[in-house]
Amino acid sequence: MQKVIILGSTGSIGCNAIKVIRSLGHLKIVGIAAFKQHRRLADQIKEIKPRMVGIIDRNQYKALKAAGTRVPICVGEEGVGEMIERLDADILICAFASALGIHGIIKGIEKRMRICLATKEILVSFGDILMKKVKQYKAQLFPIDSEHSAIFQCLEGRHRKHVKAIILTASGGPFFKRSLKNVTKADVLKHPVWNMGKKITVDSATMMNKGLEVIEAHHLFDMPPDKIRVVIHPEALCHSLVEFIDASILAQFSYPDMRLPIQYALTAPQRRSSCIKHLNVSSIKSLHFFPPNLKKFPCLQYAYEALTIGKSMPAVLNAANAACVEMFLKGRISFREIPRIIYKTMALHSPCKGTIEDYRAAEAWAKQTVRRITC
Repeated sequence: MQKVIILGSTGSIGCNAIKVIRSLGHLKIVGIAAFKQHRRLADQIKEIKPRMVGIIDRNQYKALKAAGTRVPICVGEEGVGEMIERLDADILICAFASALGIHGIIKGIEKRMRICLATKEILVSFGDILMKKVKQYKAQLFPIDSEHSAIFQCLEGRHRKHVKAIILTASGGPFFKRSLKNVTKADVLKHPVWNMGKKITVDSATMMNKGLEVIEAHHLFDMPPDKIRVVIHPEALCHSLVEFIDASILAQFSYPDMRLPIQYALTAPQRRSSCIKHLNVSSIKSLHFFPPNLKKFPCLQYAYEALTIGKSMPAVLNAANAACVEMFLKGRISFREIPRIIYKTMALHSPCKGTIEDYRAAEAWAKQTVRRITC
């Protein structure tokens, strides 16, 4: 029986991963970690009975301990790395809602674990460093994002030189056919297809989420920016496509359900039965694909620009966006100010190439700059 560690077990992806693992039957969860949701983590400990747990926020350690947790608790990012080192598991699911746990993920790569990656921010900010490690240790890295899982499946067994373009689909979010005037927080958080966390739901509304996925696809599939395209697909049944040099296009279709890409990341290249509803192709009345409106959603264009510039600029883009989303959710800036502040922050940055610590310093600078701009 293969052993699994889940980073971000209390989030949407983590909770779905637990359901998938339970349904598969051949995997055992030996370690779980959360950022700060100690109550939900305590409930999961009782349910799963892992050998070790991790909590990133040190302020939550005492509360987790007071909840009656008897398994060893690792604290902070270094604690997550310690858990990965000590448990000697086979699979690492990375589902933190930010670039937390990067050192732990590198530890997993060095141990040649199967890395199931749902945290796009890891590749956005540290993609060059991470993929260098993946190649160095010949590690297995499987994407959990529905779009990147679709591309991965379309590319299996095929040579990259035969690819003309990869095409990421986007639902269009809540404002695809709606004006951005007088937008409220409730409007932004009402996604037409997916039920996600607040941060990623805002990113979907600005289309920054798709921009981050462009950068992620660049690193995952070793594709230049000009070979990565985005189309709006409101039905959200086609999760992405790959165009080949002979004019063929392959696509992956399914109902939107994150359990499917999670399961495939855990079992690939094998396929197993699942409890996910099958798509009845004959019931599909129509499918639509539209080019994105970059004037209305400039964040997507900023992501392409950050990727083209490279070095620390994607980390700055990612951090500036995270800071802006946080301020928007707190009611300190309007929805339409998000792209303006991100662009201004990028314009003030002098990109440099460096280490994880250097890119984290660039992220910290970006967040401080956003706060200064919005004061």
